[in-house]
Amino acid sequence: MNSDIQNILSPIQQYRSVAWEQIPDLGLYMDQVVTFIARIYEPLYGKDIHSYLSPSMINNYVKSRLIPRPAGKKYSREQIALLTMIVALKQTCSMEDIRKLLSVDDGQSVEALYDVFCLRFGQVIKSVCGEGNAVAPPQSALDFAILASGYSAGCAALLKEK
Repeated sequence: MNSDIQNILSPIQQYRSVAWEQIPDLGLYMDQVVTFIARIYEPLYGKDIHSYLSPSMINNYVKSRLIPRPAGKKYSREQIALLTMIVALKQTCSMEDIRKLLSVDDGQSVEALYDVFCLRFGQVIKSVCGEGNAVAPPQSALDFAILASGYSAGCAALLKEK
């Protein structure tokens, strides 16, 4: 990879997904959720959090049933995980497609879906930055969406430099 491109993409290398166990399970208020997710995605999308997540966006996700309603204005670990995935996927997917991608089948949990998402998204980001092994071929629609979101982050980083 060209060293100029590597330098431009170096902030993206700081991205680290948050393990399921590290997502607070005591319930967070909306502003805390926004701050938590902003810290995760700042290396990819920058400090202007309102361009990719805001309280009104979260309210819209609840209204459109992408995530369940909060209990007593507090968001659970599952809701935070879903929001985390939505932020990445909405860079390249429609809300209706995200609904399909994040629907949990019988016998599957949000935790299992989130773990697969984090693993795959981390691999894609490393690949975008020229690190690690080549990304395995996509095996599902979610894999394709994750690839698109990861490469979109790389594209956005390069476009910022122009």
